[in-house]
Amino acid sequence: MSKIVVIIPTYNERETMGVLIDELESEFRLISKHQMWILIVDGNSPDGTAEAARQKKKVHQNINLIIEKEKRGLGMAYLTGMNYAIHNLKADAFIEFDGDGQHDPKDIKRLVAELDNGYDYVIGSRYVAGGSIPEEWGWHRKFLSRFGSLFIKWLLHLPTNDNTSGLKLTRVAGFAEKLLLNEKEILSKRHAYKIHLLYEMLALGAKTKEIPIKFLERGGGASKSSLEDIIESLRVALVLYFR
Repeated sequence: MSKIVVIIPTYNERETMGVLIDELESEFRLISKHQMWILIVDGNSPDGTAEAARQKKKVHQNINLIIEKEKRGLGMAYLTGMNYAIHNLKADAFIEFDGDGQHDPKDIKRLVAELDNGYDYVIGSRYVAGGSIPEEWGWHRKFLSRFGSLFIKWLLHLPTNDNTSGLKLTRVAGFAEKLLLNEKEILSKRHAYKIHLLYEMLALGAKTKEIPIKFLERGGGASKSSLEDIIESLRVALVLYFR
Protein backbone atom coordinates (compact mmCIF):
# COMPACT_ATOMS: atom_id res chain seq x y z
CA MET A 1 0.00 0.00 0.00
CA SER A 2 1.51 3.30 -1.07
CA LYS A 3 1.85 6.33 1.18
CA ILE A 4 0.50 9.76 0.27
CA VAL A 5 1.38 12.74 2.43
CA VAL A 6 -0.81 15.85 2.51
CA ILE A 7 1.52 18.80 3.22
CA ILE A 8 -0.12 21.76 4.94
CA PRO A 9 1.90 24.94 5.60
CA THR A 10 0.40 27.05 8.37
CA TYR A 11 0.80 30.46 9.93
CA ASN A 12 -1.83 31.77 12.33
CA GLU A 13 -4.43 29.20 11.30
CA ARG A 14 -5.60 28.12 14.76
CA GLU A 15 -9.18 29.07 13.91
CA THR A 16 -9.39 26.53 11.09
CA MET A 17 -6.78 23.92 12.06
CA GLY A 18 -8.93 21.53 14.08
CA VAL A 19 -11.87 21.53 11.68
CA LEU A 20 -9.59 21.09 8.68
CA ILE A 21 -7.87 18.06 10.19
CA ASP A 22 -11.21 16.46 11.09
CA GLU A 23 -12.48 16.99 7.55
CA LEU A 24 -9.32 15.52 6.04
CA GLU A 25 -9.46 12.47 8.30
CA SER A 26 -13.09 11.89 7.27
CA GLU A 27 -12.09 12.00 3.60
CA PHE A 28 -9.14 9.66 4.20
CA ARG A 29 -11.58 6.94 5.28
CA LEU A 30 -12.93 6.93 1.72
CA ILE A 31 -9.48 6.19 0.26
CA SER A 32 -8.77 2.48 0.72
CA LYS A 33 -5.78 1.85 -1.55
CA HIS A 34 -3.33 4.24 0.12
CA GLN A 35 -1.99 5.21 3.52
CA MET A 36 -2.91 8.86 3.97
CA TRP A 37 -0.76 11.07 6.18
CA ILE A 38 -0.85 14.72 7.20
CA LEU A 39 2.31 16.80 7.52
CA ILE A 40 1.86 20.26 9.03
CA VAL A 41 4.70 22.75 8.57
CA ASP A 42 4.09 25.66 10.93
CA GLY A 43 6.01 28.93 10.75
CA ASN A 44 6.12 29.28 14.55
CA SER A 45 2.67 30.87 14.61
CA PRO A 46 2.10 33.14 17.62
CA ASP A 47 -1.62 32.27 17.74
CA GLY A 48 -1.10 28.66 18.86
CA THR A 49 -1.64 26.87 15.55
CA ALA A 50 0.98 24.27 16.45
CA GLU A 51 -0.70 23.52 19.77
CA ALA A 52 -4.02 22.99 17.99
CA ALA A 53 -2.24 20.53 15.69
CA ARG A 54 -0.64 18.77 18.67
CA GLN A 55 -4.05 18.20 20.22
CA LYS A 56 -5.25 16.53 17.02
CA LYS A 57 -2.04 14.52 16.85
CA LYS A 58 -3.05 12.85 20.13
CA VAL A 59 -6.16 11.52 18.39
CA HIS A 60 -4.81 10.76 14.92
CA GLN A 61 -1.56 8.81 14.61
CA ASN A 62 -1.05 9.77 10.97
CA ILE A 63 -0.21 13.41 11.73
CA ASN A 64 3.33 14.79 11.67
CA LEU A 65 4.21 18.31 12.80
CA ILE A 66 7.24 20.43 11.92
CA ILE A 67 7.63 23.77 13.70
CA GLU A 68 10.10 26.08 12.00
CA LYS A 69 12.02 28.71 13.94
CA GLU A 70 10.38 31.47 11.95
CA LYS A 71 8.10 32.12 9.01
CA ARG A 72 10.23 31.82 5.84
CA GLY A 73 7.61 32.06 3.12
CA LEU A 74 5.10 29.66 1.60
CA GLY A 75 7.61 28.21 -0.83
CA MET A 76 10.14 27.40 1.87
CA ALA A 77 7.46 25.82 4.05
CA TYR A 78 6.44 23.56 1.19
CA LEU A 79 10.04 22.65 0.35
CA THR A 80 10.60 21.70 3.98
CA GLY A 81 7.49 19.54 3.85
CA MET A 82 8.36 17.94 0.52
CA ASN A 83 11.84 16.97 1.66
CA TYR A 84 10.50 15.54 4.92
CA ALA A 85 7.77 13.63 3.08
CA ILE A 86 10.24 12.15 0.61
CA HIS A 87 13.19 11.37 2.89
CA ASN A 88 11.66 10.86 6.34
CA LEU A 89 8.17 9.56 5.63
CA LYS A 90 9.17 7.71 2.43
CA ALA A 91 6.13 9.06 0.59
CA ASP A 92 5.14 7.68 -2.80
CA ALA A 93 3.30 10.92 -3.55
CA PHE A 94 2.53 14.17 -1.80
CA ILE A 95 -0.25 16.72 -2.01
CA GLU A 96 0.15 20.47 -1.58
CA PHE A 97 -2.83 21.69 0.42
CA ASP A 98 -3.29 25.15 1.89
CA GLY A 99 -4.24 25.42 5.54
CA ASP A 100 -6.44 28.49 5.25
CA GLY A 101 -9.73 26.90 4.21
CA GLN A 102 -9.53 27.74 0.50
CA HIS A 103 -9.04 24.13 -0.60
CA ASP A 104 -11.84 21.60 -0.20
CA PRO A 105 -10.81 18.35 1.56
CA LYS A 106 -13.30 16.51 -0.66
CA ASP A 107 -10.97 17.14 -3.60
CA ILE A 108 -8.24 14.96 -2.06
CA LYS A 109 -9.83 11.70 -3.18
CA ARG A 110 -10.27 13.10 -6.70
CA LEU A 111 -6.54 13.87 -6.91
CA VAL A 112 -5.69 10.40 -5.63
CA ALA A 113 -8.05 8.77 -8.14
CA GLU A 114 -6.05 10.31 -11.00
CA LEU A 115 -2.82 9.00 -9.47
CA ASP A 116 -4.44 5.56 -9.59
CA ASN A 117 -5.30 6.24 -13.23
CA GLY A 118 -1.60 6.61 -14.03
CA TYR A 119 -1.04 10.36 -13.80
CA ASP A 120 2.16 11.67 -12.22
CA TYR A 121 1.06 15.23 -11.62
CA VAL A 122 -2.52 16.20 -10.84
CA ILE A 123 -3.47 19.87 -10.62
CA GLY A 124 -6.60 21.23 -8.99
CA SER A 125 -7.60 23.81 -11.57
CA ARG A 126 -9.82 26.86 -11.18
CA TYR A 127 -9.65 27.53 -14.91
CA VAL A 128 -10.99 24.41 -16.60
CA ALA A 129 -14.66 23.59 -17.13
CA GLY A 130 -16.29 23.09 -13.75
CA GLY A 131 -13.67 25.05 -11.82
CA SER A 132 -14.25 28.42 -10.17
CA ILE A 133 -12.90 31.19 -7.96
CA PRO A 134 -14.84 32.83 -5.10
CA GLU A 135 -17.70 35.11 -6.06
CA GLU A 136 -16.68 37.29 -3.11
CA TRP A 137 -13.47 38.33 -4.86
CA GLY A 138 -13.45 41.81 -6.37
CA TRP A 139 -13.16 42.19 -10.13
CA HIS A 140 -9.52 43.31 -9.87
CA ARG A 141 -8.50 40.20 -7.95
CA LYS A 142 -10.38 37.96 -10.36
CA PHE A 143 -8.71 39.70 -13.30
CA LEU A 144 -5.20 39.48 -11.85
CA SER A 145 -5.60 35.79 -11.01
CA ARG A 146 -6.95 34.83 -14.42
CA PHE A 147 -4.70 37.11 -16.46
CA GLY A 148 -1.63 36.06 -14.47
CA SER A 149 -2.23 32.40 -15.19
CA LEU A 150 -2.88 33.08 -18.88
CA PHE A 151 0.25 35.22 -19.15
CA ILE A 152 2.40 32.47 -17.64
CA LYS A 153 0.82 29.91 -19.99
CA TRP A 154 1.57 32.12 -23.01
CA LEU A 155 5.07 33.17 -21.96
CA LEU A 156 6.35 29.70 -21.06
CA HIS A 157 4.28 27.77 -23.65
CA LEU A 158 2.66 25.62 -20.99
CA PRO A 159 -0.16 23.17 -21.71
CA THR A 160 -1.81 23.84 -18.34
CA ASN A 161 -4.53 26.39 -17.63
CA ASP A 162 -4.15 27.09 -13.90
CA ASN A 163 -0.47 27.83 -13.50
CA THR A 164 -0.64 29.28 -10.00
CA SER A 165 -2.79 26.59 -8.41
CA GLY A 166 -1.84 25.66 -4.86
CA LEU A 167 -3.58 22.26 -4.90
CA LYS A 168 -1.49 19.57 -6.55
CA LEU A 169 -0.55 15.91 -6.23
CA THR A 170 2.98 14.92 -7.25
CA ARG A 171 4.39 11.43 -7.75
CA VAL A 172 7.78 11.00 -6.07
CA ALA A 173 9.41 8.19 -8.08
CA GLY A 174 10.88 9.56 -11.29
CA PHE A 175 9.63 13.08 -10.65
CA ALA A 176 9.66 14.80 -7.24
CA GLU A 177 12.81 12.88 -6.33
CA LYS A 178 14.55 14.61 -9.26
CA LEU A 179 13.53 18.13 -8.28
CA LEU A 180 16.10 20.37 -6.61
CA LEU A 181 14.07 21.11 -3.51
CA ASN A 182 16.40 23.45 -1.69
CA GLU A 183 16.74 27.14 -0.90
CA LYS A 184 19.68 27.61 -3.26
CA GLU A 185 17.92 26.27 -6.35
CA ILE A 186 14.30 27.38 -5.91
CA LEU A 187 13.51 30.64 -7.69
CA SER A 188 11.08 31.90 -5.06
CA LYS A 189 10.59 31.40 -1.35
CA ARG A 190 7.07 32.79 -1.67
CA HIS A 191 3.95 31.82 -3.62
CA ALA A 192 5.79 31.89 -6.95
CA TYR A 193 7.60 28.64 -6.09
CA LYS A 194 4.49 27.04 -7.66
CA ILE A 195 5.40 28.34 -11.09
CA HIS A 196 8.98 27.07 -10.86
CA LEU A 197 8.04 23.55 -9.74
CA LEU A 198 5.23 23.34 -12.30
CA TYR A 199 7.69 24.25 -15.04
CA GLU A 200 10.22 21.64 -13.83
CA MET A 201 7.62 18.88 -13.50
CA LEU A 202 6.40 19.45 -17.05
CA ALA A 203 10.01 19.52 -18.27
CA LEU A 204 10.51 16.09 -16.66
CA GLY A 205 7.67 14.77 -18.79
CA ALA A 206 5.21 14.16 -15.98
CA LYS A 207 1.90 12.80 -17.23
CA THR A 208 -0.29 15.69 -16.13
CA LYS A 209 -4.01 16.20 -15.63
CA GLU A 210 -6.01 19.19 -14.45
CA ILE A 211 -9.20 18.50 -12.52
CA PRO A 212 -11.76 21.24 -11.82
CA ILE A 213 -11.94 22.62 -8.29
CA LYS A 214 -13.98 25.32 -6.63
CA PHE A 215 -11.53 27.63 -4.89
CA LEU A 216 -13.20 28.67 -1.63
CA GLU A 217 -13.24 31.93 0.29
CA ARG A 218 -11.02 31.81 3.36
CA GLY A 219 -12.49 30.16 6.44
CA GLY A 220 -10.44 32.17 8.94
CA GLY A 221 -7.21 34.09 9.46
CA ALA A 222 -6.14 36.80 7.06
CA SER A 223 -5.25 36.77 3.38
CA LYS A 224 -1.55 36.31 2.75
CA SER A 225 -1.43 37.22 -0.94
CA SER A 226 0.02 40.60 -1.85
CA LEU A 227 1.31 42.84 -4.61
CA GLU A 228 4.79 41.50 -3.82
CA ASP A 229 3.59 38.00 -4.72
CA ILE A 230 2.31 39.22 -8.08
CA ILE A 231 5.63 40.89 -8.85
CA GLU A 232 7.50 37.81 -7.66
CA SER A 233 5.44 35.58 -9.95
CA LEU A 234 6.26 37.79 -12.91
CA ARG A 235 9.96 37.69 -12.02
CA VAL A 236 10.02 33.89 -11.77
CA ALA A 237 8.19 33.51 -15.09
CA LEU A 238 10.66 35.83 -16.81
CA VAL A 239 13.67 34.01 -15.32
CA LEU A 240 12.33 30.71 -16.65
CA TYR A 241 11.63 32.28 -20.04
CA PHE A 242 15.19 33.55 -20.45
CA ARG A 243 16.87 30.34 -19.32
